[in-house]
Amino acid sequence: MGEDVRSDHRLALGEASERKHMKRLITRLVLPATLALGTLGLGLGVAASPAFAAQTSHATMATKTWHGKIVKLDAKMGTTEAFSMTVDMKVYVVHYDSMTHWVMGTAKNLKVGALVTVTGTLSGTTIAAAKLSA
Repeated sequence: MGEDVRSDHRLALGEASERKHMKRLITRLVLPATLALGTLGLGLGVAASPAFAAQTSHATMATKTWHGKIVKLDAKMGTTEAFSMTVDMKVYVVHYDSMTHWVMGTAKNLKVGALVTVTGTLSGTTIAAAKLSA
């Protein structure tokens, strides 16, 4: 019975030193690596957030519909045609091409003074039309 107690005591001492060794290993290797990766993730999150914000704001402005009157037909440039329209006293240039979906009418209906509805994306004062109704 005395020997059983001694062997259990030796195991407990061996476990204690093994636990100390594991704590040192975790403190020296795993903890700094975890902190470095966590900091890297935070840095990437902070760096990516302005891009995400810009993407989100662009996505919210992705498509909008304008109703106005054609004031000028512009010359055809390659495969893209354009016209100028007024909406609430502001002039916008609308670019459309063969991929633009015509809800009502056709390009033949575009004349100075005609009422139009344009759905598309706005960049400055230029609208890239996705849908047109004239």
